[in-house]
Amino acid sequence: MEVIKFNLQKKRTFLIVLSLYFGIYLYLGVVPANIDNLLTTLLGTSNFGVSFIITAGLIASTFSMLLFGYFGNDLSRRFGRKNVFLITNLVWIISIGLVCISPNYPFFLLFFIIGAIGNGAFLPIGFSIIGDLFGPEERGTKFGTMYFGLFLGNGLGILFGGLLSWRLGFFIGSIFGSVALFAYFKFGIDPKQGYSDPELKTLDKTMLFNYRITLSDLIQLVKTKTVIGILLSVFCSGIATSTLSNWGIFYLDLQINNKMVTIVLYTVAGLGALGGARIGGMLGDEYFKNGKINGRVKVSIAGIVLGTLLLLGFYHNTFVMLGLFGYFFVFFSAGNQFAIYSDVCIPELRGAANSLNGIMINMGGIVGSLFVSSIIQSDITLISVSIVIVLIIWLIGSVFWLISYFYYSKDFQVQRMRMMSRIQELEIIQSRAKLK
Repeated sequence: MEVIKFNLQKKRTFLIVLSLYFGIYLYLGVVPANIDNLLTTLLGTSNFGVSFIITAGLIASTFSMLLFGYFGNDLSRRFGRKNVFLITNLVWIISIGLVCISPNYPFFLLFFIIGAIGNGAFLPIGFSIIGDLFGPEERGTKFGTMYFGLFLGNGLGILFGGLLSWRLGFFIGSIFGSVALFAYFKFGIDPKQGYSDPELKTLDKTMLFNYRITLSDLIQLVKTKTVIGILLSVFCSGIATSTLSNWGIFYLDLQINNKMVTIVLYTVAGLGALGGARIGGMLGDEYFKNGKINGRVKVSIAGIVLGTLLLLGFYHNTFVMLGLFGYFFVFFSAGNQFAIYSDVCIPELRGAANSLNGIMINMGGIVGSLFVSSIIQSDITLISVSIVIVLIIWLIGSVFWLISYFYYSKDFQVQRMRMMSRIQELEIIQSRAKLK
């Protein structure tokens, strides 16, 4: 009965965390659809000001990921991970609620940055919760499903922002986030660190499993070649995804010359990512269950190569099926990369690994934004050249996955050995506690 109850709580918690992730990307999707509207309706805005909103948001969320990636484990130990997760999500929900009533550009920018600090904490904290809720054989599917929330939220944010207005778009995001956060407060659970790992299933689940992050742990994480290979590829993908998400609609509209048709076309093409992230994770999980753990890497490489080639065709001729299947395949890696982090990292470092993933995406996004700005400064039509270049960079980034291919199995075994040594320590503590 207890097992059934816990499984229900686990599923419910996952759906709520997924809803919060959806809410974040719902409001983030509003800005790309309203670049022109912000220029005409927000007092004190300029061309540079709009681009700075995007860059400032990336920098603020990167800072937050660094902060909570390093100190998040300690804060969770002191105040409870659930409480920290509640507070950080409340920050972006309140901030975005205030953004929707912005009287001028400085007010908008200030609370958009505060909101980015709040949502930046989601990756190290929220994804570590999922890593502790589910075992290795399920993580690829679950992390892939999280990307379903990302892409669906971003797509609906573009639609709401484009069809309604940026104020209503932000308002909807804030209200949805409030409902999801209340649900997490009432029904969400916070699993103990590491208790979804098979090595710990025989231990007393009421014991506190807590190892603090040390500098040597972080150095070891950076030295883990499997993680480094993925992070380098993620950096390349960040250059492309940031450019496409912020400038894709604008570029397609230059070709189609009908904004609403462009928004629908872009959204429909992006729907491919919804299934791609989940199915890619499921394929990786199947390989893992069959003992072929490198299958996660093979699926990811194949998806990126095929997907980027199809996207090059889509942005060249705007044929929607190329975009749909391009986004479907290119995000096969999404769920698998977070599953691999959980496989090769000890429990308390999973949040740090997830943070580094988000940081590399944001760094890539900043590089992509600066790159596009420098190219289109003299001629806006050169955005087409930018799109082609960033997609080629994404394609080249798949090569870095080969590092993970050669080291994933080795790093996985090292992590298992570290966990086994911890089991011995915990079993001794447990036996002593029973004697008392």
